[in-house]
Amino acid sequence: MRLNFQQRISGSQTTLPVSGVIAIILWIILPIHPIPYSFVDADYGLWRLLPSSLLKGSVSLALSASCGVLAVYMMAELNNANMLLRVNSRMLASMLAVLLGMVGIGHQFQPTHIIMLFMLLGYFPLFATYQQPNPFLSFLVHLLLSMASLVFPKLLWFMPFYWLIQGYLRALSLRCFVASWLAVLLPYWVYGGVAVLTDNIADYWTHLQQIVDFHWGDYIQLPWCDMMLFGFMVILFVTGAIDFAIFQYKDKTRTRIIYNVLILHGLSIIAFICLQPHYFWTLHTLLLLDTSILFGHFFTLTHTRLSHIYCLVLLVLTLLILAVQILPPHLLSLNSQP
Repeated sequence: MRLNFQQRISGSQTTLPVSGVIAIILWIILPIHPIPYSFVDADYGLWRLLPSSLLKGSVSLALSASCGVLAVYMMAELNNANMLLRVNSRMLASMLAVLLGMVGIGHQFQPTHIIMLFMLLGYFPLFATYQQPNPFLSFLVHLLLSMASLVFPKLLWFMPFYWLIQGYLRALSLRCFVASWLAVLLPYWVYGGVAVLTDNIADYWTHLQQIVDFHWGDYIQLPWCDMMLFGFMVILFVTGAIDFAIFQYKDKTRTRIIYNVLILHGLSIIAFICLQPHYFWTLHTLLLLDTSILFGHFFTLTHTRLSHIYCLVLLVLTLLILAVQILPPHLLSLNSQP
């Protein structure tokens, strides 16, 4: 008997509400394990100024959940605006909701939530620049990137990568290039003015220094549960990327280019995490954005017997990962002593 559960799930109008309920349940039942990394050092810029009351307890849980809900809504709108799927489906938003729900380390309010929202919002003007060198859209793309960098300065290293993407989209011109620089400098010009007025110029220079202050990370500080989560996300991302590379001829040219941009963006995130593993907790939601789109495309449009079996295997793996996250925190660290 031919299985067709992928078609039923991806085509159902109840998929997104059910996915939302599942994500909320996971948000509540999954324990919040401590992260062996501090978000209060100079690496995280203005994040250090947030009141500590927002970063713990039920307030932190509510803020992170609100950011997740907003990201899922924006993903649904991104799909509508760019027709990322050839069929009427909410699978991309549903996939993001489930992935956000199963990553327990993201259930406390962190810089990654702010970065995720700004970067996802930046996809709208970025994709709209396709074959349209528009300085205003270019300004918006880099302004959102610069605003996100206020809580994680090293994000500015994605600025040259965005120029490459705009060139690939045939949307880069001299005016767009100048507009991108003005957009990046604007938040820092405002921040610098406030720093001078409040006599915090030392913090401002420290923030700028963090853009180029790199140091090699230690994989040992990553709990093996988080390494397993990263490996699982990479598997989903690679699955979607390979499937799209094989069957991209079925999509329109604009859609193919957008998905190739997402593949390049996701590969850059994976490379960054591999080179700087101590930033995994900051960048993992960016990988989730690209993964939810690519794997959602695979799940929605690939209906073979092999793909059904493969998705069932991934479902079992997902349940195992959720079960592992329920383990006590001291069992999730490679450094724990017997």
